[in-house]
Amino acid sequence: MVSKQEITDAMNRETDSSPPALFSQTGTYGQMKAGGAYWPDAVFNIDSLIKLALQPSAMFGFATARIPFDITAEAERLGCVTDGGNEKRQPAVISSPWSCEDLSDPPALMPPEDYLSGGRVSMHIEAAGRLSEEHPELFLTSCMISPAGLAGYLIGMENFMISSFMEPEITKKWVDAVTPHQALYAEALSEKSDNVFVITGGSEEVSSPDMFELFFPNESEIFRHIKESFSVAHSCGTTTHVLEKMCEMGSTALSVECRGDPESVVKRVGDRIVLAGGVDPIGTLLMGTPEKIVSSARRAAEAGYDVITPECGVPPGTPDENLAALAGYGAAPF
Repeated sequence: MVSKQEITDAMNRETDSSPPALFSQTGTYGQMKAGGAYWPDAVFNIDSLIKLALQPSAMFGFATARIPFDITAEAERLGCVTDGGNEKRQPAVISSPWSCEDLSDPPALMPPEDYLSGGRVSMHIEAAGRLSEEHPELFLTSCMISPAGLAGYLIGMENFMISSFMEPEITKKWVDAVTPHQALYAEALSEKSDNVFVITGGSEEVSSPDMFELFFPNESEIFRHIKESFSVAHSCGTTTHVLEKMCEMGSTALSVECRGDPESVVKRVGDRIVLAGGVDPIGTLLMGTPEKIVSSARRAAEAGYDVITPECGVPPGTPDENLAALAGYGAAPF
């Protein structure tokens, strides 16, 4: 199995190998059962969160740990209401005080310094610190959402998409309002982690390339505050028209969906930025066989991907044997 140093070398492009890693959501039913740490307790209780985060290493030999298991903590801290989920479902934002048809300027939010001092935002910073101190042998990734993603939760995703087209200046004010909060959060996570994984607004299913340009300064501001660790700019969905622009955000690495064609991503941006990904989380990791996973991982490595990871969150129903295949893809006998 690979080591933390091998992943560090890959992120620095100081090796020809492409180690397997988990930078996105890692919780699965198999890990919950094996470790005795289940959702939703592992979402809201720091000890359970850490216990479940350690299972990919304990069970499969990954040299990585990743927290948290959902992306609602920031919105919850700023006043949104969340459904806490259950053993098979992550939390979801279900309402916000500002989600209405008549969208107005943002209110005065809590000071960014106060934002870091409570709720699960504070818990995630503390958990990162504990994991780093207690398990220095693991490459720790902490996840957060970008200002555009947080603004979308605050005003409602439908409002966000509509206003981005109809009244982009209003939407931009909301993104501007939360950027200082996310910038300080990024800095705090960076100080406690080896890597900060930022879910950006690059998805063309959610916003147009023009909107990505509009929010680009806010997204880039986050990466300027990630000073003490590596960073990954991640986007779910299609990034056809913004792929090159994403390389200019200032992140160490880029994580996007290659749609089964890692060669095309490497050809377009592989000389500009570290690439992490190459494995389809649904069609390959969840529904495929170990043989298919090994083949997909090797194809991405041969194409030029620096770190082999799932292209989005690990589906909770992913079989144990499939995660084991990804962790050991380089030494697999098939």
